Amino acid sequence: MEEKNDEEKKLPKKKPYVAFLIDRPFKATETQEEEKTLNLMKRLRCRLNLGFHSKGIGQKSEDDDAELEALIALSLGSSSSRSLLTSGTKESPRTNKKSLYDTLLKLVDEFDAAGVAEIFRLLLERRSAIPLFVPDSKTHFLNLMRHVTLPGIDNIRLGEDKSLMRVAVVSCRQRNQSQASEILKSLFNIDSVYCHDFSTGSVSSKSLLAEIGSGCVVIGESGPEKVKNVIVTHIIGDFKPLWPFLQHFADYLLIEDSSVEKESFCLSWLTSGEQTFHHRSSAFPFICVWKPSVDETRYEIKEVNGSVQLCIDGQLAGKTIGILKSSVVTVINKINAADQSQVESQERLRLFQIPFLMDEGYRALDCVSPTEIESRMTTSVQNLRDVKTKEFLLQKNYMEQAKHEETKMEHRLNEGKVREEDAKIKKCREVRRAESHRVQQHPLLQLFLSFLSEEDPGLRVLSIRLLEKELAGRCERTLGPELLEIRKLNSSYVDKLATASGTKDLDVTRENLYSAKVKLLNGVLNVEHLWRELSHLCTDMEPKRRSSIVEKIPRLAAQHLLDGFCLELLDGDSNMIHLEWITEVLRELGVLTGKMKRIFVLSVIGVQSSGKSTLLNTMFGIQMRTSVGQCTRGVNMQLVPVEGRAEYDYILLLDTEGTRAPEYHGMPDSDKRDNHMATLSILLADATIVITPGENDAAIKEILPVVLMAYQGSKLAEDNGGRLSSKVFFVYNRIDTSQKNKLSSIIQSLGTSLHEAFSQVQNLAGDSALLKSEARPFGNLDVSNPNSSESDVCILGNVKKEYEPPGDIPDSAYGETLVKFWEHIHRRVTSAQQEGTAWKSRSIEEFSNYITEVWKCICSANFTLNFASVVERITFDKLDFEYKKVEQELVEAYLESFAGLKRKMIEEKGEIISSGSTALMDVVSNENLFSKFEAKLREEIFPAEQNLDNKMKEMVMKRGREKWSLQFQKLWEMNKKDQVRNWAYKLKTSFILLFNYEHHVENYKKKMRKEIHDFFKSYSTIINFEWADMDKNEKFEELYNNMLAEVQQQFPSNDIPAEVVKVYQNSNVIKNRMIDMKLSEDDSSFLSKLMQERHHVYSSANQNKNINVFDKCLNSVDATINQIAASQQYYDDSIISNFIYDVDAAITSHSVSTYSEVRKIHIYGQYVIITLMEIIGREWEAENSVLAKLKRNKEAMREYFMMVSQGAEKIKLFLATLANALKSILMLAFETEMIQKVFNIIRDQRWLFDARFMNKHIDLQLIELLEENQIDKVLECLKNSQSFYADVLHRLIAQNVSNVEEEWQNFTSHLKLCITNAALALTEVGSGKAQNFVNQLRTEFLKGGLQSELLASAFLINLSGEYEDCENEDDSEFQDACMNDMIRVLDYQEPPKNQEKFAKELSPKVVQYMKLRNDPVVLPRCDAYCRLCSSLCIEAANHDTSLTPHDAIHQPAGIAGFTNVNDSTLVSKTCSDCYQNNWRFRVSDISQWHDYSDYAKVFPGWKNPRTNEESPLREYIFATYNEEIAKKYEKTPCANVPAKYFRDLSTIREQLKRDMGEI
Repeated sequence: MEEKNDEEKKLPKKKPYVAFLIDRPFKATETQEEEKTLNLMKRLRCRLNLGFHSKGIGQKSEDDDAELEALIALSLGSSSSRSLLTSGTKESPRTNKKSLYDTLLKLVDEFDAAGVAEIFRLLLERRSAIPLFVPDSKTHFLNLMRHVTLPGIDNIRLGEDKSLMRVAVVSCRQRNQSQASEILKSLFNIDSVYCHDFSTGSVSSKSLLAEIGSGCVVIGESGPEKVKNVIVTHIIGDFKPLWPFLQHFADYLLIEDSSVEKESFCLSWLTSGEQTFHHRSSAFPFICVWKPSVDETRYEIKEVNGSVQLCIDGQLAGKTIGILKSSVVTVINKINAADQSQVESQERLRLFQIPFLMDEGYRALDCVSPTEIESRMTTSVQNLRDVKTKEFLLQKNYMEQAKHEETKMEHRLNEGKVREEDAKIKKCREVRRAESHRVQQHPLLQLFLSFLSEEDPGLRVLSIRLLEKELAGRCERTLGPELLEIRKLNSSYVDKLATASGTKDLDVTRENLYSAKVKLLNGVLNVEHLWRELSHLCTDMEPKRRSSIVEKIPRLAAQHLLDGFCLELLDGDSNMIHLEWITEVLRELGVLTGKMKRIFVLSVIGVQSSGKSTLLNTMFGIQMRTSVGQCTRGVNMQLVPVEGRAEYDYILLLDTEGTRAPEYHGMPDSDKRDNHMATLSILLADATIVITPGENDAAIKEILPVVLMAYQGSKLAEDNGGRLSSKVFFVYNRIDTSQKNKLSSIIQSLGTSLHEAFSQVQNLAGDSALLKSEARPFGNLDVSNPNSSESDVCILGNVKKEYEPPGDIPDSAYGETLVKFWEHIHRRVTSAQQEGTAWKSRSIEEFSNYITEVWKCICSANFTLNFASVVERITFDKLDFEYKKVEQELVEAYLESFAGLKRKMIEEKGEIISSGSTALMDVVSNENLFSKFEAKLREEIFPAEQNLDNKMKEMVMKRGREKWSLQFQKLWEMNKKDQVRNWAYKLKTSFILLFNYEHHVENYKKKMRKEIHDFFKSYSTIINFEWADMDKNEKFEELYNNMLAEVQQQFPSNDIPAEVVKVYQNSNVIKNRMIDMKLSEDDSSFLSKLMQERHHVYSSANQNKNINVFDKCLNSVDATINQIAASQQYYDDSIISNFIYDVDAAITSHSVSTYSEVRKIHIYGQYVIITLMEIIGREWEAENSVLAKLKRNKEAMREYFMMVSQGAEKIKLFLATLANALKSILMLAFETEMIQKVFNIIRDQRWLFDARFMNKHIDLQLIELLEENQIDKVLECLKNSQSFYADVLHRLIAQNVSNVEEEWQNFTSHLKLCITNAALALTEVGSGKAQNFVNQLRTEFLKGGLQSELLASAFLINLSGEYEDCENEDDSEFQDACMNDMIRVLDYQEPPKNQEKFAKELSPKVVQYMKLRNDPVVLPRCDAYCRLCSSLCIEAANHDTSLTPHDAIHQPAGIAGFTNVNDSTLVSKTCSDCYQNNWRFRVSDISQWHDYSDYAKVFPGWKNPRTNEESPLREYIFATYNEEIAKKYEKTPCANVPAKYFRDLSTIREQLKRDMGEI
């Protein structure tokens, strides 16, 4: 046993069944070996022509007497002889072309059992023989044939049948002469791949082959006895090794004997004595030996040792076939007449029980045992109806919930009814949760899960196929009578409709039909019902009670799709999508396939029984279920893998339940049901096939209005979302395609039907319809030449050539037409482009999200309105994202240019220092130098700006974006203008710091050093011996304070209010408007009152009036102030000038015209800009003023003073100066480096720029607090959302701060290298060693790859005339001293060691850096919040509310204490819910009422709350802690919490983690 296992392990891994389904572009001819195999796969899947040429050999009708005589003789078992005349046959020449049979064997040998079973099914379907074994791998398929069902013979499995007659055909002739395959075709109507090879001269070289087929012998013109079914085995080559098999197998042995005596059967095989002959032949009830002969045809019948033997000499053509048929029919009749128990006796082995070539080492292909599966099935389920109605309780309960959901929607404006239905929905969920544990233990579900969990894909697929067939078989046996009753009622109903019977009689028949259908459906149990129960186990069971296998159910479902099975998208019984389940399955599918995989979605819709599933089965070779009780209900999806198509990786097929089903005709909501399915199918699809059976105008007229209503939504998606609408194609089947006049008639009829259906839909939709012109819905439909490679209309015949055997095989023309049509659909869709929008495939995640959005809209009160909003939001979000990327590119261009210019400034400043100048540049020189840098900035930015201008034009002009084009163009122009200002300010700030402030600071420090030296030079003797340290400190303080006094006198603090007033007075804007800006007492009173109102902008005092243009203008002023606050760091007159222009532009745009109001707005503007600039000025002075910087250098100066007082050498003083310079900036430089590094790490983090994703992090933090039972803290966090968001943001940033110790080591190592390089560069310096070392140090820091220029600018030190003594130092000693002292500073500096503390302190600084950087794509979110529900704004920080107002995903308002004013109960609805229902609110008990439609007016700067997205955790908190929330705010708990709010916390947590990619 062990040796066998080891041998099996060495075998190459077989391809799974799904590999057989791979869709590839079809090639009619193949050139390479692999292509031949792929071509054969395609031909099998799509029922294309395999190239069989054999038509069999005819027989002459005039010799019926001979046939009859032979029949009688055989029946009597008597001996007889007869002579017949015959004609010859012609042999095809042999070629070097590889045989098709070898290709088939190669294909079969590549696949596992499930794949081989499918290949065999497709061959048998076309009455073609299948191989019994593969010689190369010594694998036989007798065991696998237990899984092969014979087509059209009452579900008989080939490997297990005992009832059918078995025929074996062997040949003793040379292969190139054998006519055995012609016997198979002529007598048994079996095609043979070997026969095809024989006709083309490319016969397989294998010495022994065998094939088996399901044959039928035609014995009459019509009726049930027209044909007799037989199983035929054909042995090709040396049949002797298979003789034991044949002895067990055959009832009838047909031997094609050789006319060459030495090859004769009797001589070569039966010459070992009469006894041996009798022994070998006695196992066969009947033997026929036919020997070709050119003489007159003769036959002889005799009985030898219990076996009837027929010997025929003559040519095959003519009467020989008739004699053979008569003999076969006689044996069939004998078997049929025999006792069934005898036929089914133990002596008659089933095919899989017969030993097969065991001595030659052949082994059976591994597969599961059907008997074992059936036995387990029998144990698991006894009564299908009981299982469905009494044991599978979850889906039954879900259908009840679906009814309540529907009722709730119908009565959505009746708050009492909504509460009532919510309570019922909540109860349904509780019942499902309670029942889930019991249902989980159901043996049938456990059996199904065991199949799904099987690791071997072949065994998994075969097991599930057996389960499907067994369930279907039981349905057919159990529900057969009910099905017949439905057919009768359906026929009666249709007849009464046609004859216009009385209304009462028609209603009774319809009700009876509907009741019978419901009864039937309640008894049907298929795989989809098992999946429904599993789906509810997955979503409704409490997580802590889930077993490991239940946890895996979504992944098993995804694998089920990948295995080539279909899965329900829309539940046909409840007419609902189980969104939570579908989302989970598609998420797992994305994990299994890879997130980058793309899909093409193809749907098919049509009236009931129009052949939709059959079309998909033929087009793609899949197995959509079509048997009784298994016709498509709802919408099923199936995945087909793709190769050779760069545009996508999978095809997702949507098979839709037939519309206009008779049982629903005239029933309530039948139209709505059809519209739901059609809308879903068309909206989700990239292409939709509308299929119509026959030429029936009524069928197309019934389906077209449904299609057009759905297409309206698809066009809505295109027009509003930029996504091309689903392309619609038409298929007519069951048409006699040979009559050309019918084709043109169909096209004419289609055109008329489209016109009429369009008119009908326009009338239904009214003015709100998007279909404004008749040409629009199908204006690009190509119907010029049906069935051509360019036509959108495909006309098909029947799927089978005939519907009675032996002609009941697939018509290859049907498959060939569909293959071409699919290629046309692929080309049409993938090459589609309209108004600049090209078709693009979607990822599985994108498709999943789209399903959710579409379904929510379908279920809403107003589909058109809601769907338009959804697709608009999706498109707007995408456009907004692309726009921010463009903004980011502009910022990156500025950053790159600015960094370069800043380095050049430092270099320029360094050159000035190197020249030895200490003089301050005059104003003109300064302005000229700055202008040079400013011009360079504009020069470098201009090309990038031009390129981005073009990008913007292309971006906003894409289809579906027209309505936002002007808005985004305006945003872009304003952004460019703002960036020009912003970077000009930044450039000027840097320039002023370097060339003014730093210049003054360095000059004063230099002056201080000189005064210290001068002082000690004059009094060196006295001081060195008489002064104590206290005296020295006193002297230092005197010198230092004198310097500060001089600084304060030379650089007094700016009088910012006076400066602002001066700018206002000189402003042309103010002068042109002739505004008197002097403040009066009335102005002071106005400002006081106005500031109070604006401070309490949401208070009741401001709610008594609608916002007017004056207030809007003031809001614009506030927005401008906020922008300045976010971007400016110092005071400059140009900021005020620009602000005045911006305020005046707002006055103009809001049409404020009266002098009084214009003046008040400018007075207000002056007041707020002064207030802001004073704050900015104070912060700037505290950080950057000459005085502040000198104060920070006090201790370094004191140290220098003390060293000079002690007579320190000049080199020591020099090194101390540099060391202090490095110490003063070191930690700040490291911190700046870390800020930049952290920013680079987090800049692409989704939580930073995606507010919805950030919400998930916030929710996870809340869950942590809930699990720690910190309920009060949770409620406080929800109320104070701003600070809580900041905490979470800082925590996330801190998690991305890299190891501080390692970073410090890297940082200091880098600085040490710079110091070393600077010291080494002194080798060639002749003079000015000190200044040269400083210059080299600055250069190294500048070019050394540091993130900022802080270190470089810190060494803009002018040492001219101070350290000439260093020139006397030895070069190498000076180098070592410089290097060692500077490195010692680094070594002695205490690094930050507490990672958590450092990261916590760094995080707010990273946030501040991002805000100052003002990169629109890399900004934390705005911290404004809804004043009703406390939900945070989802826009970026610093956003201009006049262009992009605040928006939020609103949470249940009561969670933040918002209540109904009437009874003080907590509000369960979100602001979005209230807006959609157009409810009213007021902010306090004394304020006036407002419609939610006026939300944006009541709360300036905010959008109306249209964003309607669920917040599962917030809903859970509201439902679970209703009492605690009420207690916190001293209000009354909500009495009617919506049912959907009652969720499971662990499920929410898991979903959040999945969404964030953590699971």
